[in-house]
Amino acid sequence: MNNSRKPQPNDSNRSIGPRDTVIVREGKILVLFAVLLPALLTMAGLVIDGSLMMAEYRGAQHVADAAATAAARVLQMEEGIAAAQQRAREVVQAENGLTDAEVSVNIPPEDGPYAGNANFVEVEIVQPTEIRFYNFVGGQRHQKVRTRAVAGFETSTAPAAIVVLDPDPKPFALPPLVGLPSLPSLLGGLEVLGAGQLRVDGALIVNTEWGGVDEDNNPSGNGPSPPYGASCTPLLSLTKVLARDIRVVGGVDDPKNYGHFTAGKSSPLTANSLPVPDPLANLPVPTTSVDPTNVVATSYGGVQVIGLPLLPPRVLNPGVYDWIEIVSGRVTFTPGVYIIRSVNPITQIGLNVLAGQVTADGVMFYITNNGGYSLGSGSPDSGDGETAPAAPGVGTLLPSAVINVGLLGSQYSGLDDPGSPFDGMMIYQRRQDRRPIVIINDDLLNNGSFGGRVYAKWGHVIVAGKGLFDASFVAGTMRVIALLNMTLAPSQPLPPAEDVYLVE
Repeated sequence: MNNSRKPQPNDSNRSIGPRDTVIVREGKILVLFAVLLPALLTMAGLVIDGSLMMAEYRGAQHVADAAATAAARVLQMEEGIAAAQQRAREVVQAENGLTDAEVSVNIPPEDGPYAGNANFVEVEIVQPTEIRFYNFVGGQRHQKVRTRAVAGFETSTAPAAIVVLDPDPKPFALPPLVGLPSLPSLLGGLEVLGAGQLRVDGALIVNTEWGGVDEDNNPSGNGPSPPYGASCTPLLSLTKVLARDIRVVGGVDDPKNYGHFTAGKSSPLTANSLPVPDPLANLPVPTTSVDPTNVVATSYGGVQVIGLPLLPPRVLNPGVYDWIEIVSGRVTFTPGVYIIRSVNPITQIGLNVLAGQVTADGVMFYITNNGGYSLGSGSPDSGDGETAPAAPGVGTLLPSAVINVGLLGSQYSGLDDPGSPFDGMMIYQRRQDRRPIVIINDDLLNNGSFGGRVYAKWGHVIVAGKGLFDASFVAGTMRVIALLNMTLAPSQPLPPAEDVYLVE
């Protein structure tokens, strides 16, 4: 019996056999980790901080885009460079909370393809940001995010024939007039009715915010129900409004009532558009200092003309009139500016052409509702500005002017003096005056003609009849009554609409 025992694993004299493996741990991984740790931290910092900085950059870029667009809109509305720069800073620092950002607003831009273009705004933002990880391995704790955007405005329509300015017109009605029935309150900021087509060789622009639908028949403005931004109420199914561009802030009654001036072209209607500024906002009121050639201080009081067709014409000269009424006969207005500052005490109308044969070439009628109008200073009309006047306060408004153009083939054309600020103007009504202006051309006997610009900033303009009008209109609201087909084709159109674009 063999009493010897096998060696145990913990025997100190254990020998190592050929099949035993020796595991030697020398600490290389720990050393490698210690060597690579700074690089790993650097990469992690780059990834994390880089992602955060990219997010901040994108946020800052959105803010720069918004600031440039907002500033360009202010510039487009002709509020000035200083106001546009201030608007950009408000968007960045107040509205988006980047209070510590450095904001540079350059008008015009200093770099890029739009450098030197005064219709564009360049906004540069430098926003400080704090590094969260990268600074632990020697990176800078503070960095700066730089962004840049350029926006501006460019032409987006054809030159305009009609510009309607009032965003929210006040209701009123008109009594029956010569050649027209009584008319109820407006159904649209621009209302077209009758039995014919209205053809506009130019753009038709409406700032009225009232509702309706857009070009795709979706609700627009303040809802699909009337009153509308623009309304076409045809008596016949063929009645339409045809123009090169139709731009409405609100909506229209039915897109099918609006088409292109050129047959075969797609609809020019664009609803939900931005409003346009008053294209005649900078036009001064007529004074002897503004236009000493055409404005005359001679006062003639109230004038009524009743004559026979075969007699020599009654000649009227530029100056100041309380009112003018033409009942019959022949009348010639010599070229210049006629200021009408009151009304006929019987008819309550300032300029009233009931009948007769009138020649008024190279003439502008300035109509004001203030009998104390000063030809020296233009007071009080010169202080009207952009503020809307109070609501009429009555249900029915009498017109300030009624002109029957076509009864005996009369002729009207705007002031013809390139050196005058009133060049091309036919009727200019005080801005704060809401009274209607009525122009009728029914061509009953011979063809009459009416041309020039009509301006009634907060007033209402009615054009009724048929035929061709070489005229353009800027009004608070407008109503067109097409007895048969009517065409507006101004030889001196108004400026086109412009839209703001983000270009860089």
